[in-house]
Amino acid sequence: MKTANLTRVIMIILMFIFISGTSIFASEPAIPPAVHLQKAIKDGVKYPERAVKSCCTGTVNVVFAIDESGKIDIKRMSTDNKEISDDVKAQLSKINCKEAKAPFYQLYKITISFKLVG
Repeated sequence: MKTANLTRVIMIILMFIFISGTSIFASEPAIPPAVHLQKAIKDGVKYPERAVKSCCTGTVNVVFAIDESGKIDIKRMSTDNKEISDDVKAQLSKINCKEAKAPFYQLYKITISFKLVG
């Protein structure tokens, strides 16, 4: 009887140690693909030099997907300034998002604003 109780106590202690020990080594949560895409686009799209020289400002709304090779496939684009949208389109075509591991052909929407300060 004493041996059975002692065995139960030891098993409970071992289970507690195992459960608490595994939670300490839990991995960090994965960063979602959208965060990687945001960073890639933020790093890849700069204020167009032509727009700076001519003091153009504006907003570009882009709906896009990522193809199998990691390239941005623009589905729709709307803007209030055609000059800026052409430059944004050219810059987006140069960005490769392969490392983002985003699902292929899932639609994303971004708004890029260009405003001059000062």
